[in-house]
Parts: sequence; structure tokens; C-alpha cells
Amino acid sequence: METTAPLSDTEYAVLGLLTFGERSGYELDKLAGRSIGYFWQPAKSKIYAILPRLVERGLAEVSDVAQTGRPDKRVYRLTERGSEELRRWLDSGEPPRGVARDGLLLKLFFGAHGDAEVLRAQVAGRLERAWRQLAELEEIERNIDREEDFFPYLTLLHGLEDARSTIAWCKQTIKLLDRRRVRA
Repeated sequence: METTAPLSDTEYAVLGLLTFGERSGYELDKLAGRSIGYFWQPAKSKIYAILPRLVERGLAEVSDVAQTGRPDKRVYRLTERGSEELRRWLDSGEPPRGVARDGLLLKLFFGAHGDAEVLRAQVAGRLERAWRQLAELEEIERNIDREEDFFPYLTLLHGLEDARSTIAWCKQTIKLLDRRRVRA
């Protein structure tokens, strides 16, 4: 009997993105960037690799769409089986498999062996990105239909708080790094 390997969280993410309608790999990448990309950003190459596997497993279907002046576009749609698999995963009690990785935190942990000014600049860069992200998310919050997009709104709330806490952490870290430099 052939057993099929379980789907990865990223494969489930692509199935979830297909619930928003038929899309090409390019369009799925763009959709991910402006939706789940704030907390789960699959690489474009990963999306393109996943789509044929989903089709092979009967979880998605593909068709070619002729375009004028451009190569034909391959568009994917969720199948009923794909919807059932997504629902099974959503309704399961399985905890997330991965652990968040943060290269900056890794560098800070070992920071005593490096240049504190370089680390400070990296934290300042993170602070700038957090301010930009907060502004983007606040714009989404102003325009989101909190009833129609209730569940995405819940993830938006997390993103807002995450950006705010990152800003607070960066400010405190920069202050502590500056204080250490003055004492040295």
C-alpha cells in the first residue's frame, strides 16, 4: 500500500491561498506577499515547486490560459479534495511543526564576540522595517472589512501587536547597546 507523505505547512498555506480563487504561481506569490506574507512568506520558487505536487495529489487542478503577446499562463484552482484536506488540517489539533528562526537574535546572543556597532546598526534596520510594517498594517486595518474578513483580521491584529512589540524591543535594545558603549 502506498502512503503519501503529509503536507508541509507551506503546502497547506498554498492550499489556503487557493481558497481565494483561481491563480497562477505568480499571482499566488503576490497574494501571499500582501496577506500571509507578514507571518508566513514562502519563497516564490517554493510556490512553483508545490503547485505541481498539489495537482499530482488531486488537491488542485491546473489549466492553461492563452494570453496575447505573452506565453500561456498556468492557473491553479482548489479541488473538492483539496478543500477537504485543508479543512482536515485546520480542524486537527496538530501544533505548528517549526520553530521561528531569527538571525538577528542569533547574532545578538553571540554578540560579545563581534562588533557591537554593527549589531546596533542591524537592530536599527529592524526598527525601520518594523515602523514600515506597522504603517502598512495600519493601512490594511483602516480598509479591512472586519466582518467579511474576520479570520484574516485576527491575524492582522497579531501583526499589529508584533510590529509594535518589535519597535519597543528595538528601541530598548538600541538604548542598552548605547549605554554599554558609553560605559566601555
